[in-house]
Amino acid sequence: MKLNPSHAIFDGNMFVQLRSILEPIAPHPSLPMLDMSIGEPQMPPCQLLLDSVAKHNAAWQFYPKATGNARFIGAVQNYIDRRWPAASQLADDGQIIPVPGTREPLHLLGHLVAGTKPNAVALVTNPFYHAWRAGALASGAEIQFLNSGANHNFLPDLAAVDADILARTTLLYLCSPTNPHGSIMDLDYLKMALSLARQHDFLVVMDECYSDIWRHQPPPGMIEAAAALAADSSGLDPLRNLVVLNSLSKRSGAAGLRAGFMVGDHSVISQYLKIIGNGGSLVPTPLLEVAADLYDDDDHVAVIRSYYNANFDIAAAHLRITPPDGGFFLWLKVDDDIDFVQRLMAEQAVRALPGSFMAVTTDSGNPGSGYVRVALVHDADRTDTAIRRIAKIYQQP
Repeated sequence: MKLNPSHAIFDGNMFVQLRSILEPIAPHPSLPMLDMSIGEPQMPPCQLLLDSVAKHNAAWQFYPKATGNARFIGAVQNYIDRRWPAASQLADDGQIIPVPGTREPLHLLGHLVAGTKPNAVALVTNPFYHAWRAGALASGAEIQFLNSGANHNFLPDLAAVDADILARTTLLYLCSPTNPHGSIMDLDYLKMALSLARQHDFLVVMDECYSDIWRHQPPPGMIEAAAALAADSSGLDPLRNLVVLNSLSKRSGAAGLRAGFMVGDHSVISQYLKIIGNGGSLVPTPLLEVAADLYDDDDHVAVIRSYYNANFDIAAAHLRITPPDGGFFLWLKVDDDIDFVQRLMAEQAVRALPGSFMAVTTDSGNPGSGYVRVALVHDADRTDTAIRRIAKIYQQP
């Protein structure tokens, strides 16, 4: 039986590649294995989450609604008002919908722009989260990867993209704080990205799943950039050419809840709801109530943020590195990322991810080459043990 040959792009994803280089290597026999390769929150669920799940046990018998309910939408509006006050009430209730985490909508949004331009291009930040690439593939466009290296604060250099490419672009995936580097896009950068989208009529898909995991100050958000540009948009949708995705996976350490929100362009939200109504996943109503409780509370998020910040303090002390501004990944500079990860397994029984596996090689090289991603998601004791082991073979290039 023949299947879609374009899906071969999914073969050999980063964890498949990681298994292939580590399977022949026996970890150090006298050391317990420590897996720092996966960005999965390990902090136990906060009491608010446990209490809320126990409390909201009605309405399981009903089909959930794609548009959510008034309490959830209100909680998201309140969250936006607190988190980005300049964007307060920028979106009306019809521009906010629940999503089952960010991965599925990141993928499905690609379908919305398929067939909208001849010789279309989809721009994907490189290194990339696999759902961005899946969405770009779904758009039917030629995928062009935008390298994000140290020479540009690990952000794609949008100003360097040729005008003819931008004219053909239908879709641009961005993320701030970035995965895996933890770099933050400032307001000027966000405004530039949105302005380019409007000038060349493409959709910006902004992944902000790490927006509440930061070291020193809250990162600006793309909805803030839209608010800053709203004065020049009289009579127009202030969120046109934009969708922002947010989830509780990192903010509340609730990756298993599969709940978050999308806010954006009226026409995009309307079209997305048609896709969901015909074949997408919905967030069950009881879980929407839990999500509303979590979005209404900031105290538990501060505790989670302190947890990650303490882990970066450990890394800074043992490795003499400067922690990134956001996220919970350490993007560690090494001479040879694959060799380092193999040595780390053989000599220290620590599993980490070569940066080159998170990216594709372009004409400008592989922007992940020479870096290792270490997920600082475990408790302080386990993190301290892992970082001490890493320090035994780590030498700053």
